[in-house]
Amino acid sequence: MVNWGCFTVVTPVYSTVIEVMKRIHLNYALWGIALFFGATLTVFSQHVAVTPANKNDDWWVERHTANVAQMNRENIELMMIGDSITHGWDKNYWEMYYAKRKPINLGFSGDRTEHVLWRLDHLPLDKISPKAAMLMVGTNNVGHQSSPPKETSEGIQAIVHRLQKAFPEMQILVLHVFPRDNKPDGEMRKKVDEINSFLPVLLKGEKNVTLLDINQKFLEADGTLAPEMMPDFLHPKATGYGIWAQAVEPILAKLLEEKNPAIEPIDRLSDPWWKDRHADNAALMEKEEIGLLMIGDSITHGWDNEKELWDETFGKYQPINLGFGGDQTQHVLWRLDRLPLEKISPKAAGIMIGTNNIGNPNNKNTPYQVAIGIRAIVEKLQKQYPDIKVLVLKVFPRSEPPDDMRRLKVNEINACLPIVLDGMKNVQLIGFGEKFLAPDGTLPGEIMPDFLHLSTEGYKIWADSIAPDLEKAMR
Repeated sequence: MVNWGCFTVVTPVYSTVIEVMKRIHLNYALWGIALFFGATLTVFSQHVAVTPANKNDDWWVERHTANVAQMNRENIELMMIGDSITHGWDKNYWEMYYAKRKPINLGFSGDRTEHVLWRLDHLPLDKISPKAAMLMVGTNNVGHQSSPPKETSEGIQAIVHRLQKAFPEMQILVLHVFPRDNKPDGEMRKKVDEINSFLPVLLKGEKNVTLLDINQKFLEADGTLAPEMMPDFLHPKATGYGIWAQAVEPILAKLLEEKNPAIEPIDRLSDPWWKDRHADNAALMEKEEIGLLMIGDSITHGWDNEKELWDETFGKYQPINLGFGGDQTQHVLWRLDRLPLEKISPKAAGIMIGTNNIGNPNNKNTPYQVAIGIRAIVEKLQKQYPDIKVLVLKVFPRSEPPDDMRRLKVNEINACLPIVLDGMKNVQLIGFGEKFLAPDGTLPGEIMPDFLHLSTEGYKIWADSIAPDLEKAMR
């Protein structure tokens, strides 16, 4: 340690220089050069972005204390690390995607890389065993003009190294710093882009580190950042958080080594009626030609009570009702595996499934996983019938108020469907859920008496809405 003016510096390089100079008896002029050289090395190796620093704001201390307490009382499997953008996760998307993954929100408004490093040094990391961490930080380093882009990127690298030291086997998902400023040539946008430009080199070859750039998903075609996405051109609104969740979900699920229950076939043979209905479907396929498969849960099952409307809408297409009350995507997959599909040659299939995957509070499916389950059903049909036309219906709205969590989860499944079905041959995604709703977004009892299952009026809306597309598919 050497006192240099108002600075005290400690560096192995500096100490080495001093020892060498003592041994060779360099003169005072060279001593001055060496001191300058040592201090310069220290400045460059210990810049602000990599030097842990805390903040004394009351709320900041309280939030950090709460994080400490959470780690001391419960295991954490997912660490979400960052600044105000992570701090501000939309509560509904957090509930849909992360609440059941044993997460902790380590996002602190206004934090820079140096603050994250301090917090990691003062958390009881030895008390937890996380499987993965998602890191997105750095915008405040350049926004507060505390660090240039290159040093900011080194701060991000330092956080990664700190996490690796604490959890050598943990997977770390590093996101490019999100775009800011309305226009691509904005000063802050360019600085953020520069931060991101260094990350591939700095993180190349790092064990268990995945670098992901989702920034284009937030931008318009001309590169502008719409206020509908980030009203202040920095912080996402709910729409932005949804895009974030959808974009990272397949990568995050893989890093967490999660199985998707929505694609694991499972039966319900313990229910006698379910077993009997499946046997009846199999027998019908053995003895009759089928032109149209109607696949789903209780909402499709309920067509059995609307025989006249069923015959009028679907009768000419030689349909079979493969709707089973209470079924989820995984039950449909099991049934398709055990039906004599080779005995029939359907031209088309209609699929409306998924509401039961998210309807039970104990279900752990994320909306994206449910969408993948629906895709798996499509793939199974296409494997058996390469030329079949598949009409995937967006999951119908449920729950009376539009802000009910089950309604929001259904909306999110539907938002994910275009993503997971993109590019699939002979697949058409159809949505007419708004026809069931009142102008204020509520679900009328005369359409769905229990706010889930359709009345006769609801089935008429379904029939009228699907008829034109079905007619084309059956040609």
